[in-house]
Amino acid sequence: MKYKEITVFAKDEAELSALTEGLAALGTDQLIIADPADAELLAEESWGYTGSWVDRQFIEDLKKNAYVSFYLAENEPLAEPVREFLKAFDMRQTIVDDQDWLHKWEEYYVPFEIAPGIVVKPVWREYEKKGGEIIVEIDPGLAFGTGSSPTTYLASRLLAKYMKPGFDMLDVGCGTGIQSVIGSKLGAASVLAVDYDPEAVSSTDANVRLNGCRNIEVRRNDLIKDLDLRVDLIVANLTGPLVLELCKCFGSAVDRPQGSFPPCCKKGTILIASGIIDDMEEPCAKAIEACGFTILETLRDDCWSAIAAEYAAI
Repeated sequence: MKYKEITVFAKDEAELSALTEGLAALGTDQLIIADPADAELLAEESWGYTGSWVDRQFIEDLKKNAYVSFYLAENEPLAEPVREFLKAFDMRQTIVDDQDWLHKWEEYYVPFEIAPGIVVKPVWREYEKKGGEIIVEIDPGLAFGTGSSPTTYLASRLLAKYMKPGFDMLDVGCGTGIQSVIGSKLGAASVLAVDYDPEAVSSTDANVRLNGCRNIEVRRNDLIKDLDLRVDLIVANLTGPLVLELCKCFGSAVDRPQGSFPPCCKKGTILIASGIIDDMEEPCAKAIEACGFTILETLRDDCWSAIAAEYAAI
């Protein structure tokens, strides 16, 4: 099947913003946005990676071009309001095969070191393992990323530090399953990966099989609600508001009977909470402490934070 690739160019940040907002207001919101302001964020120095996760040429090209792309079926006309709106911009149309545009983005992603000694490798790339490196194969599909976001990077660094062989692990909001696979390959005895999104469950299940991790169970679940297990480590790469919801599931330490534990926890359980934007860090830290956890450390990168804490209350 063929599609129309419609690319609309912008002269600067203001025009790019007006373009994306205008298209969204007209109902065209499935957009690929090339914003030169993102180029620095994609450079390896910005997020502290030892290896780069995206091709350098892509970064250089991004610095030079601001544009928005979207796709229509080959014979589908542009809606008249959209056509009128786009007359003010430089627009180009190209006919492409579905496999061309579905997988076009894959060429830019390369293996990268997400934590010391742990390399995430997109399944379509070759990579020669060095020494005792742990290799995590990822096939993200279209719904999820390759694990290159700073929130995943921060969570992975903390997971690599605090995971011990023989730990039972819970991955809350598993996404593509990167954290689950890393935990398994670091020696976890068992891993339960949960996500409310069925597409995330499918993506994680596929990547678990791709990596041959037989000790990972994947399940659809709303955070930790109704889970009957006790684990040594919980990783929750979520968002600030969802971290607060997770803390509500744990409950307040003040209200907890002496000698009891939060759901899924036992004495010494490690909680790694990531995906916390800067203005949510303090509220999330306070909520985690109110559940009976002691903050061990906080990693920060750009506007994101990840918190490691230990449940020590009895």
